[in-house]
Formats: sequence, structure tokens, C-alpha cells
Amino acid sequence: MSIDKVVILAAGLGNRISAVSRTTPKPLLPIDGADTTFLDFHLENLRARGVRELYIVGNHVTCNAKIRAAGDVRWILNPTDDLSTSGSAHSAWFAWNDPRAILDGKSRVVLMDADIVYEPAIFDLLDGAGAHSKTLVCSAFRETNEEVLVFGDPPRFHGKGLLGTPLVAGLPCLGEATGIVLFDPRDHALVRAVTDWLMKYSTAKTRSEHEDITQRLMLLDRVRAVSFGEERLFMEVDTPEEYRVLTEEMWPRLAKLR
Repeated sequence: MSIDKVVILAAGLGNRISAVSRTTPKPLLPIDGADTTFLDFHLENLRARGVRELYIVGNHVTCNAKIRAAGDVRWILNPTDDLSTSGSAHSAWFAWNDPRAILDGKSRVVLMDADIVYEPAIFDLLDGAGAHSKTLVCSAFRETNEEVLVFGDPPRFHGKGLLGTPLVAGLPCLGEATGIVLFDPRDHALVRAVTDWLMKYSTAKTRSEHEDITQRLMLLDRVRAVSFGEERLFMEVDTPEEYRVLTEEMWPRLAKLR
């Protein structure tokens, strides 16, 4: 099974890494100490897999930015003036309402964060486990309140700060959500309906994150968790220290796999 379309979420403010990024949006930061940005990294890997449609949801700064690997990428603007009021589910809403019909009921669509790095073979994991929507989970995680952890098998809950609370008592912790979710064609109408509901009725509304979309699908038993451990390279980059680890330690290891 192939991945047909990928939507990369790149409209965030990246405030926590601003000491390093300064005025450069995090998706446009170099991850190799030279000129390969987060977005270059994703686009090169996904094209190598034969993904036929690549979309990036950007803000007023990142949208249509000049990046080395832009090529035939399709840009979608999150036009919100104050992005502190706009979460990643809001950006996904703009993607699902794009006139190019990303959720067409026929394609295998991946939604993913821009601020992650991984070994390219990680996407092979999405080909197994049958025809289901899937969330990639890293079982090697740090026990912090920052990580979005996934609980239950099949998964039922995920979020920050849930570990050790009565909310997930008795449920196994599968690990950290990577921010990579595959939506099976059979779930496209449900994904659109859930996203519309979040934007209209949820407490967070436009501040909702794309994990809130996946959470509703989990509760409806429409998502399977696909886990991997330390045998595969993966990290999320949120802070200046994590960016240092990426450029000095993780990138040299990833470069050997390219």
C-alpha cells in the first residue's frame, strides 16, 4: 500500500525555540548545519517514496517560502492574523476545505508535523496493520508532561500530562505520538466531520490541535497504533537544547541513512 497524499503542518509560531530561530520560522531552520531545512528533509523523503501530492499548510511567513526542495509542492495558507489563537487542527481544517479535495475518500492521506525528524524507513510501518487509520507511536519516550503519550491497546486516549493519572488508569502506555497520522479513505468523511465539530463546538475551537482529531477517531475505534522503539531514529524539536541535539547528534546519524 502506498501513501498518496501528505499534509505537512508548518503554520505554528515556534515560540519555544525563538532563542535559536529568532525571526526564522522553525520549519525553515537548517537541520544539517548548512542548508537542509525541516521542510527540505520531509519533501525529499516523501518524494523518494513516490508520494504524488504534497501539501504544506503555512502562515503568512512560511507559505510559498523559497525552499530548496519546494518543487511541485502545493501550499495552503492559514490566514489567521494572530496565530496564537490557531492550533494545528485549525490548520488541518484549512487543508480539508482546500478546493483540491485532499480527503477524497480514495487516497491514503498522511497528516504530519513539520518539526520532527526520523529515518525515512519509518513510513514503511504505515503499510502494515491492514486497512485502518493509523498513528505512529515511539515507545522510547521521556517521562515528561510535554510528550503527547498514547494509552490503550487499541489506543483510546492520548495527550500531555496523562501518565500516572486516574484518566488512563489500567491502560498501557504505548509511547509518544510522533505527530504522523495516516487517514484511511474509509474515514475521510469522519475526519472532516470531527474537524468541523472541533472548530464549531469544542471548548478549544480554533486552538485545538490535530491530536484532538485523532482522539475522537480513537474513541470510535477507527485508529490503530503502530509502534517502534529505539531501533528507529526519531525526535521532535521544540526547544533550543533539542535543536542542538538534532544538529550535533541526530543529524550525523540520519545522514548515514540517506
